[in-house]
Amino acid sequence: MIKFLIKTNKEKTKFFEISAFILLIAISLGSPIIVHYFGLKGTEYLPIFFALSLGSYILNPISLITLSIISPLMNSIITGMPQIPILYFLIFEGVIFSILISLLKNKLPFFILSPLSFIIARFSSILLVFLLNENIEIWFNGIVNGYKGIIVNSLFSLAVYFIFKNRLKNI
Repeated sequence: MIKFLIKTNKEKTKFFEISAFILLIAISLGSPIIVHYFGLKGTEYLPIFFALSLGSYILNPISLITLSIISPLMNSIITGMPQIPILYFLIFEGVIFSILISLLKNKLPFFILSPLSFIIARFSSILLVFLLNENIEIWFNGIVNGYKGIIVNSLFSLAVYFIFKNRLKNI
């Protein structure tokens, strides 16, 4: 009877990943609402990326990529923001960020990797400008206006890294 209460490390890790993923979805839904509540612009502070910043150190690569797709979609469905075509850009940037973090996590120091991944992800979305035949001026303004979000998200992910770096090794 007690046997089913004892969890293996693999089961604990799976439970942690599922719990973290659910919490990060909630954060991805709540962060844009909070940012807009305080009168800040989502185009400047990139609130959907807060959950990705947090998840970049916690989640496995597949979960992180899934979160980068689900977060903007759920926000768009529930709140109507982001609207198309910005939705496509946020999903694309989130996937690029997630892939870079996943591939380079153990190859670069996190204080370099996080901001670098945000910057590369933001600039990589220029591909969508040409694929979707969008206005490059609007894309460029989004890049320029989003510098605050890159800074805030990079600092946030670094803070999470330093808080959890030793604790997460045992999970």
